Amino acid sequence: MKKVSINLLTNVILLLAGIILIIFHGVPTVLLWGCRVMGAMFMLPALVFLIMVAVRHADARTSTDYLGVLPAVGGLCFGLVMMLKAHLFDEILQLLMGLLLVVLGLFHVIYLMLSHKTLNIKGWYHICPLLVVLCGLLSLALPALRNDVSMVVLITGICLLLFNFTSLQEYLAERRVRRAATQPVETVPVAQDDTITQVQVTDDDPAS
Repeated sequence: MKKVSINLLTNVILLLAGIILIIFHGVPTVLLWGCRVMGAMFMLPALVFLIMVAVRHADARTSTDYLGVLPAVGGLCFGLVMMLKAHLFDEILQLLMGLLLVVLGLFHVIYLMLSHKTLNIKGWYHICPLLVVLCGLLSLALPALRNDVSMVVLITGICLLLFNFTSLQEYLAERRVRRAATQPVETVPVAQDDTITQVQVTDDDPAS
């Protein structure tokens, strides 16, 4: 069974997140629910880790790493606070959306610049990541846009779809390069000697 690519998993998660944000951008409590979801994402891994530590601690032959428990406890408490006091983090989450768009857009811009010659990148490939960066900067810099939660959420969802479209373009370009590298090279036969060897039959040959 092939291992799932981290890039593919990331793109799928961002694609689903973009679709959800576009669908629910008009809901007044969309950021609150976003904070609660992020809180759950902090809590679940920490809770699983603590359960595993408790199971190991029950075995007297296994020593417990108490220093490793502290980050899990911190993540569990932070996730619990995000779920119960989501209104304290909604503005922070809105800022994180803008920063996320800037980081994702710059990532693709830099990657496309570095792979310009290797993947034969076209100039229009840069349009989507530059739009993502621009939207992220506008959502951070413009007070009018920053105060409109519904618009920020909608822009973030659209930009996440653009991010996935850029990832698809990069994947197709990489696939073309790999296919070109694996295709067999056609060889043209070249005559190395123009002389013709003749076989002479002697009188002692039984066939004569």
